[in-house]
Amino acid sequence: MKKIVNPLKLVIGILGLSSVAALVGSISGTIAWYAYSTRALVSYNGTSVSSTTQLQIGIKSDVQINKYTDENFSLRDITEHVQFAGDTNHYYFMKVGSGGMPAAFINAYLEEKGYATNILEPLSSYGYETGDDIDLRNRPTTNKPEIVPSAAEITKYVYIPFVFRVISNTTNNIEYVDNHEIFLTEAKAVAASDGQYINESIRLYIDRTNGDNYILNPNKTSNGSTKVAGVLDLSDDGLFDYDSYTNREYIYGDYDIEDNYDLDDCYMPGLANTSDLVDINGSGITNEATTFTSRHYKGIEYFAGIEDNHIIPHLAKYLGTHTIAQKTAGLWGGDYAVCKTDENNHHLGTFNMTVYLEGWDFSVIDKELTHEFNLGLTFEINPVV
Repeated sequence: MKKIVNPLKLVIGILGLSSVAALVGSISGTIAWYAYSTRALVSYNGTSVSSTTQLQIGIKSDVQINKYTDENFSLRDITEHVQFAGDTNHYYFMKVGSGGMPAAFINAYLEEKGYATNILEPLSSYGYETGDDIDLRNRPTTNKPEIVPSAAEITKYVYIPFVFRVISNTTNNIEYVDNHEIFLTEAKAVAASDGQYINESIRLYIDRTNGDNYILNPNKTSNGSTKVAGVLDLSDDGLFDYDSYTNREYIYGDYDIEDNYDLDDCYMPGLANTSDLVDINGSGITNEATTFTSRHYKGIEYFAGIEDNHIIPHLAKYLGTHTIAQKTAGLWGGDYAVCKTDENNHHLGTFNMTVYLEGWDFSVIDKELTHEFNLGLTFEINPVV
């Protein structure tokens, strides 16, 4: 199989920890690779035996959150700032019994570090296998698929270093429980209004210290993948992008070509007339022009179909929600706990989450430009014994 060094790791592109959080912002961007305003909802639950009082959630920060020192910062009463001897990090926890972490506090961290807060911009992981590190990339350059997209700026995605403590319920004093797993038991991304689908492109990258990293698609219960190569209309002229010098359509993204074939073998002769709309990428949209559904221009050598033309797109593989949240005999289990508390790490469990929009997802089309979505997460633990 011939590897095509075609650099496009395609592009498209919060989360607050609160039972009530709404983060709404302005919209900006152009032609299919645009920014999205988001609503965000993140909550967590403790063990079903002792409610939330046994699970304490927080943020691990390598810098002090300056807003936290502001006398007018209202959230200071329900949080605690912890530092450990010999550790330069700052830990900001919700106080025991205070519930979920409000979106405003998450935003204070994101603003301090320069990450996105209420707007996400389309990005892509390109080809991805569970266990890999992620390498998010910016949008491709229209009509220049050979140009390697630059690394995504941190202003275009959300990055949150979560930290947890599990509290024993067998003593009147606060004691922290080690070797206890924390599970992401529910993740939902829901469009803010009916008839909108941009939520389908949201992805969560889970960076763990206690197991393989993975991409989670909160819109799917089963494991799956996103094709990260295709023929696109990025110029928004109603035609699939093509090279006017070679009279051939471009193919963007990460892909291979079948053995014993060259790219020359993948093209069909130019048409006598411009075609009707063609859903060459298999998006399922056949009745309107989008980034993925367009027309073959007359006289331009074209692709009749991606896989049909000996091209094998790489896949960005993800896990579904039922894979990471497994329950047997009433207990959470499986291989995908997000973290585990550790005596050698101040009794803490930590993992990092990146929230981004995958640009090769077929929901990323122009009519979704101004739409919003809600993201909800639930963390749980098994009973402390």
